[in-house]
Amino acid sequence: MNTDTARDDLAFMRALVQPDEAWQRQFGETYLACGLCYGGQMLMHAGQMAGLLPYQGTGALVIGLGPTVVFMTLLIWLIWRNRGAGGGGVTSRAVGSVFGALGLANLALIVVIGSLAWREHSITIWLLYPCVVLVLQGMAWLVAYMLRRKAWFAVVALGWFATGIAMALAIKTLGAFIFIGGVGFFALMAIPGYVMMRQSRGAA
Repeated sequence: MNTDTARDDLAFMRALVQPDEAWQRQFGETYLACGLCYGGQMLMHAGQMAGLLPYQGTGALVIGLGPTVVFMTLLIWLIWRNRGAGGGGVTSRAVGSVFGALGLANLALIVVIGSLAWREHSITIWLLYPCVVLVLQGMAWLVAYMLRRKAWFAVVALGWFATGIAMALAIKTLGAFIFIGGVGFFALMAIPGYVMMRQSRGAA
């Protein structure tokens, strides 16, 4: 091994372990926005069950699609606003890639589970989709913990696993299903997103 190769290897290893919290700002903003949008959607679904919000018609369509439209708008704006920001270190980019891949996997799951639910005319099959997505969220946070070695990342991962399993067990009881999902989005998405934003500000 020559000197240049050894120097390059040392620089790569340093990048793997070097603290780099700046990457967390955009991720935290996105995760917070996602948690608030979909946690809010769970609250609106609860309002539908209580008879406070419309269960059919245009109002129901807004409740079903509105949070996704709002989140996608916020996501586009956040990406545009942070377009000149750096990508962080090697580990940060690896964590970001895991969550990015998870987003693409979600689209595939919509096609796989959604098409089956449509053919079978089964809402129960469709309700499996959020359960699987939450378990995948836990997987992504577990990878983040293995790379970053932050104990609270592991706690969030276990929380997502527990939430996905609990929603699957409550799939026949829609009220409990919605409640568990709402708690998960606020506690495991909105709050961690806010924490990561605060940590990035402290590191700036």
